[in-house]
Amino acid sequence: MECRATIVNKNTDRSMITPAEILEKATRIYPRAVAAWLDGMDDELFPWRIPANLKLLDVHSKNIHGVHRLRESAKEIVGYGYSVEWERRNSRKFGENDFFPMAITIDSRFDLLKLTNKQNEFKRLESRVLRIRQRLPELEAWLKRGWQKIVDLDTLEDLLVVAEFLIRNPRPGCFARELPLSVPTKLIQQNRALLTEWLDILLPDESIDCSCDPRNFEQRYGFRYFRSHILTRILDPELQKEIGLFTAELSLPPQEIANIPVGDARVVMVENQVTLLTLPPIKRGIAFFGMGKGITQLFDIPWLHRSSITYWGDLDVEGFEILAMLRRRYPQTNSILMDMRTVREFEHLATAGTLRQAEIPSELNTNEAAAFVHCRENNLRIEQEHIHQSVVDDVLLPVSRRSD
Repeated sequence: MECRATIVNKNTDRSMITPAEILEKATRIYPRAVAAWLDGMDDELFPWRIPANLKLLDVHSKNIHGVHRLRESAKEIVGYGYSVEWERRNSRKFGENDFFPMAITIDSRFDLLKLTNKQNEFKRLESRVLRIRQRLPELEAWLKRGWQKIVDLDTLEDLLVVAEFLIRNPRPGCFARELPLSVPTKLIQQNRALLTEWLDILLPDESIDCSCDPRNFEQRYGFRYFRSHILTRILDPELQKEIGLFTAELSLPPQEIANIPVGDARVVMVENQVTLLTLPPIKRGIAFFGMGKGITQLFDIPWLHRSSITYWGDLDVEGFEILAMLRRRYPQTNSILMDMRTVREFEHLATAGTLRQAEIPSELNTNEAAAFVHCRENNLRIEQEHIHQSVVDDVLLPVSRRSD
């Protein structure tokens, strides 16, 4: 019984809504009010009735305080904001009074903006929405979901200029900073996400590379862009002469590597630049610096499918995962120095791994899988530069002699 009495008292002690709580509710209404305005439906939203606890308490002094506080901040006193509908009653408990609040409403968008101090923000929004509607009416549907992104956007005018230019000149084939427009050179770089949303609406399908990740802005919309380069080394002077390269060491984008006229090759992929530069000569050999999981950049090289591939990575969980990923793409991939024998021989040079607890990749063979488990369970990393050069030369000798 005590517990029940306590609960009843708690419920009867709940004070009526305060001006601060009304402001909080009004602030939450604001986005809905903007949406109604964008749709031209203000009249259907206002007056807005605010859900509120308006019950009087048993303690009359508290009622007087609550009612006074509610009245003093209401529109009838301050000239804007929320309105209170009062009712005069003759109550046995409180006598005849006109302080019974029946409803709280916000009568207009003006009242909402003034109450929430959003007048200046909304004024900016009105101006920016008008400009977009005048210049790019195709973005009307976007405005209803993306208006918050332009409220504080000081570069709107410049972005409209860029969008209009790209509508007239799709896929310009130049770097973004080369556009013949009087806009800041970093404008596009700093507003890629917003421009992506716009251009996907404004441009025809044939002007958008939809196969490209939207985050790759330049490629998606036909700009020139800096392409990642892969450090490459030709390990056979005869092969270098055959494919017409003036140097054995070069750095090329994957797209250019794909164009090297290689009939067949013995490809070696490693994870360390010094390792790449110290690889021994290999007949018909080409070596690539894989850059960890950046090795996926080599996944669209047609002539790799007809080449033998040898991968040598660090002895750690991630190194074996890269091997598995590469073998998934090129099933003919072999590994070197990624087995239990190498682990045992160089374990004294290991450092701590990343504590990654990954499943054994199905693409690993039995020996590789055993080394993977050992590195995972002991959190080991044996970096390939710790392997003695004489060991590397001995292991790669059969690669050079391997029959294609």
